[in-house]
Order: sequence, then structure tokens, then C-alpha cells
Amino acid sequence: MTVPHPFRRAAALAAACALVVLGLVALVTSQSQPARAASVGDFTMTPGSGSLTDAQPIAGNIGFSGACPDATIEDINWNSVLALYVVKPDGTEAVAVTGITNEAPYTEASSTVSLAAADNPGVDVRSLSDIIAGDGTYELRLRCVENDDWSIPPSSIVPGDPYWSQKITVTGDQWVVGEGATATSVALAADPAVIAPGGTSKLTATLSPAEATGSVTFLDGDTTLGQATVTGGKAEFTTPALTEGAHDIVAKFTPASTAQWGSSESTPTRVTAQLPRYEMYDKDSGTLLDYNPVLERGQSVKVVIRGCVAGTKYSMALRSNDTEFPDATADASGTVTWASLTVPDDAVAGQTNWDYSPDCTGGVNAVGAVDFTLAEPSSESPSASPTDGSGDDPTDEPTDGSSTEPTDGSSGGDTSGTTSGGTGGDSTSGGGSSTSGGSGGGLASTGSQIALFSGIGAVVLTAAGIAFVRYGRRNGLLTFGEPRA
Repeated sequence: MTVPHPFRRAAALAAACALVVLGLVALVTSQSQPARAASVGDFTMTPGSGSLTDAQPIAGNIGFSGACPDATIEDINWNSVLALYVVKPDGTEAVAVTGITNEAPYTEASSTVSLAAADNPGVDVRSLSDIIAGDGTYELRLRCVENDDWSIPPSSIVPGDPYWSQKITVTGDQWVVGEGATATSVALAADPAVIAPGGTSKLTATLSPAEATGSVTFLDGDTTLGQATVTGGKAEFTTPALTEGAHDIVAKFTPASTAQWGSSESTPTRVTAQLPRYEMYDKDSGTLLDYNPVLERGQSVKVVIRGCVAGTKYSMALRSNDTEFPDATADASGTVTWASLTVPDDAVAGQTNWDYSPDCTGGVNAVGAVDFTLAEPSSESPSASPTDGSGDDPTDEPTDGSSTEPTDGSSGGDTSGTTSGGTGGDSTSGGGSSTSGGSGGGLASTGSQIALFSGIGAVVLTAAGIAFVRYGRRNGLLTFGEPRA
């Protein structure tokens, strides 16, 4: 056995480390960068027309030139399964057919593939009528996907993410291959979504693409509420007074030019017209109190709760207090009224609520308790000044007896039910700006930069190792010692 010269060992070790780092950099780069979509041509479809509502809307054969990436990691590859996607107007992709395996692997210069279920065991076919929401031209993309779970890029990390493209034009239930009017989509929002009977709601229809021109009709079932012109990708409309109950409203886009834009319709958005789920009044003045009002000990209020079961008896309690209050029975409309509830003198200051039972869950925004804040007890601070005529020695005694009530604002009990569906307050449970998800692009960019600088370092280290080896050879440093006995 021979032993390398120490200098040669160091140089060889440096070069080996550099190669390892370079390999890690390549791996990090492939994992940190998002897949780069790249169209590699068009694909053909035979037949070139069909119906959105067919059991398999796109059937027959597809043909394409080129091959899927010749990449394999252990038993995972990207050249034995194909998937077909529809590109929606907002740019997102939806699966139309996945699990295409006929004529796999797709490593030849061209392929013609059958889409028949019998030729593709396990194929998954989706309804185009669930994906396409209006007339217009839609892009289809044929992709090579991971054979393990058929993941859609970039989750499947297809090398380069190549795809083949084709366009179809949809009119009603029919589609044909070719390009016509651009497809559109409509998203509808209502503000507020819960109103009082006879109230109104502002409807906003958002068009994609934003440059689409035309008008939007707002429909409540079969009733036309009104129309608005699209401006800057939006159409706004305020409803007339809505009757009590649930209203499922849709926005229907009619293009100014059917040759340029396709029509589309939003999914229903519900607007509910109902009386407030609860109300609290000052008993003496009859004034309607705001959400979570400040009450005083000894103050009497009237509490009204709606959405209950007619004829059912309901009990009332004060959170963290043992005082008993009279029961109340819901009337024919499901409304329960406690005509007089007096805040006990021994109630603890701070956040609390009127806690009734059982909960009334009918309607929208059910409430489990009626919140209020009990004011801190008033008390005078002990005097630190000498009393008149007491001589030179000040007294340490307070002028009045100090309150024994706690003043830290806590109710001393569980208030977990105080906001279970209350309708007047601002919920902060979901507020703020979350940074946990971050921007996928920013994270990928950071990973790419790290990979870039690591790659440069690896190259430099490799070059240094090679230089050491060559220098050692030239100067006779890379010699072998005497064999060990």
C-alpha cells in the first residue's frame, strides 16, 4: 500500500470538496427556482370539435412533435404521463384530462396518443362545463407530468416545464379548434353581504381580462336588478331595497363586441336581508345601545335576540356572576325579549356579556352572547395630606373607605363565547398582514441568488484544487512515500 504525499492529499481533498459543493449547488438551484414554462409547439386534436357537457369533452387523438424531458430521479420520471389543462382568463390552469399514458414513454421525435379511457388505465377526465364559464377562446396546454402523483407544474418540478399549446373557441355548449373571441370571466362581490330588510348592498363585478368592454346585468334569480357599464375592468351597482330573506345574485357580462370578447357569468353571491340578530336598549330611556356598550352597576337594559325557535324557553345569565334572571319565551317569529335585566351590584368590572341558553342558531351571523363592558367602580383616592388642625403629623388614613372591587378590568371568568357570531363588532382574529406565507417569487429569488454565489464559490474552489495539483506535479511535490510495512 502506498501513501500519497500530504500536499497531494490536501489538493485532492480540496478538489473533491469543490465537486461535492458544485453538485449541491445544482440540486439547490433545481429546487429553489420555479419551473420555467416554455411552449415547445402546438398539438393537434382529432376530432376538432365537441360538447362541453359530454362525458369526455375532449376525446379522440392528440398529436405532438418533440419529447418529454429525459429526466429520472430513482423511480420518478417526467416522460411517461401526460396531462391536458385549460388556461382560464385569469391565467390559472385547471385540469381537463390527466393520467394519459398511451404510447408512453414520450421520448420519440413525435407521438400520436389516444385519449380513450380503455387506452389509458387510471385516466382522470374532468367536465369542461365546470371549468369554462363563458364564450370565447381558451388555451389548452399539454404537459409532461411526474409519474408518481401527476402533479401540476411547478409542484412537479418538470425540468424546463415544456408544454404544447392549442386553442379552442367556445360558443354555448360547443367548442371547436381555432381562435375567435377572447374568453372572459366575472367575479362578483357584495358589500355588505348582510343587510336589514329594505336595505341595499353595493355590488362590484370584476372582469378578466380587465380590458374587456361591455356591460354587466345583475340578476336576483330571474329578476333583473339593474345594469352597469364596465369601466376599467369593473362594473358597480347598488341594489334596490331587498326584501327579507336570502338573495343569490349573479353578474352576467355582455360584451360590446362578440367578435372580440366572450360572454360570461359569475357564480352566485348571497346577500341576506334580516333584522339584527340582537339589540340592547337602555330600559329607562329606550335608547338603542351600540355594540359592546359600557354599562353601570344597577343599570337596567332590555335585550332582544332573534333567530330562535318559536315557543322555546330561554334562560339568561351574566358571565362570571351567580345572579338569577327570569326566563323568556320566543314568540312566533323566533324573537326572545328580556324586558328588564339589571346589572348586579356585585358584578366584576371589565369585559363580560349576557349569556343566554340554548343558543339561537337560525339565520346568518348567529350570536351566542350579548357583549358589554362593565365600568370600573368609582372610588376616591386616599388622602396623603395632613387634615386640618391635626398639628404637624399628617394622617395616613384615607378620607373614604377604598373599594374592594378589582380594578384590573378582567371579568374573572371565561368569555370565550362573547364573540361567537356577534353582529356589531369588528373581528380582529384574522386581521393584520400575514408574513408566514411570504411571496413565492421572493423566496425563489433568494434561493436563486444563494445558489448563484455558492456556484461561483464552488467553481473557484475547484480551480484552486486543480491549480494545487498541477503545481505539485511540476515541483515534484506529488510523490509517494515509502510503502508501509
